[in-house]
Amino acid sequence: MEIENLYSDSIKGLKSSKIRELMKMASKPGIISLGGGMPDSSNLPFDSVKEIINNWNSKRAIDALQYGATKGFTSLLERIRKRMEEKKGISMDGQDIIVTTGSQQALALVSKLFLNPGDVIIVEIPSFIGAIAAFYSFMGVLDGIEVDENGIIIDDLERKLEKLRANGKKVKFIYTIPNFNNPSGITLSVERRKKLLGIANKNEIPIVEDDPYGDFYFKGDEYDYRPIKSLDNSDLVIYLGTFSKVLSPGIRLGWIIAREDIIAKLELQKQSFDACTPLLSQVIAEDYMSRGYIDSYILKMREIYKEKRDAALFALEKYMPEKVKWTKPEGGFFVWVTLPEEIDPEALFRRAVEKNVAFVTGDAFLPEDYKNRYIRLSYSNITVEEIDNGIRIIANTIKQMM
Repeated sequence: MEIENLYSDSIKGLKSSKIRELMKMASKPGIISLGGGMPDSSNLPFDSVKEIINNWNSKRAIDALQYGATKGFTSLLERIRKRMEEKKGISMDGQDIIVTTGSQQALALVSKLFLNPGDVIIVEIPSFIGAIAAFYSFMGVLDGIEVDENGIIIDDLERKLEKLRANGKKVKFIYTIPNFNNPSGITLSVERRKKLLGIANKNEIPIVEDDPYGDFYFKGDEYDYRPIKSLDNSDLVIYLGTFSKVLSPGIRLGWIIAREDIIAKLELQKQSFDACTPLLSQVIAEDYMSRGYIDSYILKMREIYKEKRDAALFALEKYMPEKVKWTKPEGGFFVWVTLPEEIDPEALFRRAVEKNVAFVTGDAFLPEDYKNRYIRLSYSNITVEEIDNGIRIIANTIKQMM
């Protein structure tokens, strides 16, 4: 039976994720993968999780193994609420929280809530592949704004909004990863956070703020990387958080903070997605927070990731030809590399893989029809020695191609 003509319009434009395909390749023996942006596998807190589960009594075990409320496990919601107030400076007055099955579900829920086919979303160039996929899956139209070393260029954003308004287009929301952006590693400056929020208020456009990496800063303190949501007095910012980097991605646990009426709508939507996020994950996360494991893990991993970031920047400076440029992240997992005009990223990828080195080409992080001159290097899940060897091989391959 031919069923292709029965597929929805939204599914026809979906493509396989280049990162997911890469991760298959990265599992081959001998491959140095600077591709997938995963936490350091050798330091996942398995011992802490095992201790937590081994100390459960029968009541706690039942909590973890039963169905739960769609919004989330009550005591976990309270832990998140308190942490967001104390660590992130987010006022919870008039705000509410919903737990999601990973932050990818959060992106899907927000997309479903706001987007009709053809609606415009403003994204940074480059932007997170998972967000791009979510927005496209609900038939949104992406309009990109370039970034520089201080994040999204505000003047370009204002001009873009004026042009869209003149053409009768309504922007549904602005999507940003202000801390150590995936894939660029760039941090939105405090000054621009304030200006971005001002533009959002002036134009009555929500900001969807994704903050998976904000705890892993390598200089300054938490006040330098406080979310845009902490500045928000108009309830226009929808904040997305995740346990993927501070506990484990396998736990599949995220959350959304927004004003109460938005969370109520998201709760209705989530009931049709999966009814509730697995209680097993939520109870583990609540105990992980209550025992203070989350803070000790963040402090430990901040030092480990900083060492790896330093190794990546040292290797880039040491090996890359002069015409290659790259970002210098203050935290997070990624370096964004701009190649010379004559180097095709796809051709570079194919040659590097033949030498057992993998990365992600930049087109995965760009809106459709945007010229790609970029590659993303992730240093988070390989050793310092592998970082050096991998970047050396990529650099030598670029030199050969030049």
